[in-house]
Amino acid sequence: MKYNLFYYLLTIQLLVSCGSLKQSYQYDIVNMTGTIIEMNKEQGTNQDMQAFVDKYKGTIDKEMNEVIGGSSEFMQKGRPESLLTNFTSDVMRKHGDKHFTTGADIALMNVNGHRATLPKGKITLGNLYEVYPFDNAITFVELKGEDLTKIFEAYARIGGAGISSNAHLVVKDRKLISATLDGKTIDNSKIYNIVTIDYLADGNDNMNALRNAVKIEHTGITLRDIMIDYVREQTAKGKILTSKIDGRITIE
Repeated sequence: MKYNLFYYLLTIQLLVSCGSLKQSYQYDIVNMTGTIIEMNKEQGTNQDMQAFVDKYKGTIDKEMNEVIGGSSEFMQKGRPESLLTNFTSDVMRKHGDKHFTTGADIALMNVNGHRATLPKGKITLGNLYEVYPFDNAITFVELKGEDLTKIFEAYARIGGAGISSNAHLVVKDRKLISATLDGKTIDNSKIYNIVTIDYLADGNDNMNALRNAVKIEHTGITLRDIMIDYVREQTAKGKILTSKIDGRITIE
């Protein structure tokens, strides 16, 4: 697998800040500054930056090219649902089941939180860094049913997004026709346990209703980390990754 200069710089930042590069020192980022440097064939590559990348290149290549699992199909993002958004959302809900005493009721994930496709066949650590490059952190939200319905109405307006398989939304002309969880209609007075990411919990990407949370818990654990852990766990069990389009969001 080949990575461009930007990818190496991003990966170095992630690994150094997380302590993944096994050095004898522990570093904490206290300040960051930067400028835009145009790179093209005419201008060439900034020598200092290239030297910085080359210093870590061997270690990064070794770590990123580690095969940690396999997939039964090629997965990519899309609306109203897709193999990749379905896969991510279902793993998020399973993670939430370990946190909430009564289990997670639903997982919500934005489409563009995925920045690459997941290949069929061998899955490397680098593949997961490419799909989930942002430090989006898992966030647990307790939300009233009436606000959850507003979330579903937003899903209808934007044409769908990541949602766990126990949900079924029916949409027509960008309007929500019906919504169920585990085959049951939404109870406006009930408090629902939701797994999402901090970016959405802050109300971004049309998820304004999440700001009305009865309770919110920011874990600080990145989505990328739980996805990597899940892939490793499945591999240890002798399983490969699977996903399917199952009609969780139906456009009439």
